[in-house]
Amino acid sequence: MVPLPRFAAALATLLLLGACSEAPTSPEEEAVPADPDLSVITPILLPPGADWGLYFVSFNRDRSLHARAIHYPDGTATGSGSFTVPGGPSGFLRITSAEAYGDCLPTGSPCGTVTNVPESALTRGTATLLTGRRVPFTLDLHSNFWPVTSTYDTATLTLCYTTSHCQAYSFYGELHHEPQ
Repeated sequence: MVPLPRFAAALATLLLLGACSEAPTSPEEEAVPADPDLSVITPILLPPGADWGLYFVSFNRDRSLHARAIHYPDGTATGSGSFTVPGGPSGFLRITSAEAYGDCLPTGSPCGTVTNVPESALTRGTATLLTGRRVPFTLDLHSNFWPVTSTYDTATLTLCYTTSHCQAYSFYGELHHEPQ
């Protein structure tokens, strides 16, 4: 039986020789772009079968918006949210569609080159106001590449009380993408 210190020294020597025998140059092939980063929270934020999700949280002092939109490969979408505009409406959102627009991750890459996770999306659904009234809405979740840039991401919630009377409310904050 070989003593442990002698075995460890021999193993270290073999590993060093193996590492030094590798070619010091990289292969000439161009690297294939990596899949989006799946963080430890991806399985929590993105349900099985979904291809992307957008999550917005506002930073406004005088109003609040939290929303999540989950998109599936067949084009369907789900999601939810809540909003409060002091002196204005408050309620809950049920997102039923999400259409991506603009570029994709990371930071404005053309879609399909690295990922198809959009930077921005237009969502639609039904808002239930605290009064109990239900109205259709659109929610534009727009990325300004914050925090890479100094301009916060934005969201514009448009509630349509009648076919001819819609009111828009603007928010700024952070738009999170999953996978990121």
